[in-house]
Amino acid sequence: MHSMSNDRAQLYDRPPIVEAVIEIRFSTAIAENRRKKARDWLANKYAASSIEQQAEVKVHFSSKSADFKNLGPTFTLSSSDQTDGCAINAASIVWVRRAPYEGWEQFKSRFATEMPQALKALGDPNVERIGLRYVNRIDVKIENNEARYEDFLNFRIEHGDLLEPTTSYQWYLTKEFLDINLKTIVQSASVQPEIPGYGAFSFDIDVFCDSKVPSKADEILTKVEEMRDLKNKIFEAGITDEARKQYS
Repeated sequence: MHSMSNDRAQLYDRPPIVEAVIEIRFSTAIAENRRKKARDWLANKYAASSIEQQAEVKVHFSSKSADFKNLGPTFTLSSSDQTDGCAINAASIVWVRRAPYEGWEQFKSRFATEMPQALKALGDPNVERIGLRYVNRIDVKIENNEARYEDFLNFRIEHGDLLEPTTSYQWYLTKEFLDINLKTIVQSASVQPEIPGYGAFSFDIDVFCDSKVPSKADEILTKVEEMRDLKNKIFEAGITDEARKQYS
């Protein structure tokens, strides 16, 4: 079952992946000069770069006051078509692949190439969380004024006939896998459709490690591979054969 999950996931011709994200989050804030150094090292690997200033606001309603905290700049790099990206801020560094998704090997290769040098430029900081998130969009044809997401997702809300048909839905669950030291957040919701005559639903799988977190590049890559394996198992358990027909 373990290998079947990985093999099947690799065989989809039209995966429903809207966005794939790998995030490394740090236990202490990264100095701006370190972030600039990482940005400069990564710059020649991307077509465009930008800087966005970040701030945190805490509102105190009792005293009718607010505290503003300058978080410094976020450095964002992207490919010319905006499908590949990397963002560096004081708390984390993130790699993104947007649709069309070209497969795990391409995404992993970019991450494995860039991550060791980026962490070195950032001062080899202590890592407090590693996350792998895949956001999928499932398109369902509307028939008899209904788009039956339950024909495509095995994970669903059972609410009886009284609330059928629903006009929209949202669910969210978490689970900890103690044997492999991973946690997951899985959620689904109605989303804005992009195809006329179809409804659309998200299937969002976030796998992460926030205890005994590795900080060395090779150990991080191993952990991300473990996350991807669990993500595939959840995805395969969550979709029906009817959904698989759309992606094969």
